[in-house]
Amino acid sequence: MSRALMLLVAAVAGDALAQFCPSFTASSPNNTGDCAIEAVRGTNPTLAQWQTIFDTVSKGPASWGSNGPTVGNIGAGCGRPMATVMQSPRFPCELIKAISMQESSWKQFCAPTTPTDQRGRPDQTIISFDCGYGIGQVTSGMRRFDATPNYDRSRVASDPLYNLATGMQILAEKWRVTNCVGDRQPPLVEHWYTAAWAYNGLSTTNNPNNPNFSTTRGVCRPGSCPSGSAPYQERVWGWMEFPPTPQHWRGLRPAYPRLSDLGTASRPPALPDPSCATPTSCLITRRLNVSECLSDAGTADAGVPDAGSPDAGRPDAGSPGPDAGPLPPDAGAPPGPGPVVLWAISGNFPAPRGCGCASVDPLAFVALAALVGARRRRGRNR
Repeated sequence: MSRALMLLVAAVAGDALAQFCPSFTASSPNNTGDCAIEAVRGTNPTLAQWQTIFDTVSKGPASWGSNGPTVGNIGAGCGRPMATVMQSPRFPCELIKAISMQESSWKQFCAPTTPTDQRGRPDQTIISFDCGYGIGQVTSGMRRFDATPNYDRSRVASDPLYNLATGMQILAEKWRVTNCVGDRQPPLVEHWYTAAWAYNGLSTTNNPNNPNFSTTRGVCRPGSCPSGSAPYQERVWGWMEFPPTPQHWRGLRPAYPRLSDLGTASRPPALPDPSCATPTSCLITRRLNVSECLSDAGTADAGVPDAGSPDAGRPDAGSPGPDAGPLPPDAGAPPGPGPVVLWAISGNFPAPRGCGCASVDPLAFVALAALVGARRRRGRNR
């Protein structure tokens, strides 16, 4: 996906972001990234229209049909005996909404502000200088020198649903090529952690142990998470927890992996179930989250927390929610109406640091409790 070699845009919010719209269309003399497809004029979908699009795309190719590209099967279970294969991939709606907010602020079309030769034109496709197109900032295959992709590049530029579905084709591929998180259950939001990392690029830039990042940082709260202060996937996790408004999506409190489990390489190893309440501390734990839009899909491991778990039977205390009152000065301001748009920066790595926390069983969903109870009675070790 769209990943630049320099920091292009820092944290911006409200009117400032509303006024920012790159459109490095193919015919622009400033198209130094060699973007292949011409921008298309269009009107950005309304919030209600976006919700319909996200609902369709979350349900996968069985839902979008010919309105999106094909997507092959994605595996579940990480090769364990109980492993299954989802014949029709589905995607956590909270995750894809948060990725799209991070990538483009839910923009397919906007009035160009850069490059200079495009200013003053009617709304057209948002195109980053490194050829990220539309809401999903689809980059691979969108330059003249790229190999022909297995999707329609013109529709990526012109059709918001097709663009987002193409982003899911790419995210599904990242799921396939990255190591497992937990036992790899697609309905569990946190099991997409390394796939979300890879969506922006499997690079050391996005390793949470990067020394450019504070070792005491908290959750990356949009609007108060300085540029360069957190890796890409933590920004996405922050968006999931703090949506722009309740009308965009219902925020959830995603868990984070232990730093000691992540190493320092560009490609993370297989990870146990995330359980930390912040990116750098497990003093407070969190349960895993089953996506609201995939709770009917079933998972192998979503069940009732153990009675002895420090997280069992009480609300998560990992970070303040919408009704938790004002944050302390260093914890970030309440989320504003505008998102954070950030491209990659570089960095080197020290030895990994760990928080030494214990894993915690995931969040209960009533419809899945019987399944988990039956599996535990059969003596399955986790």
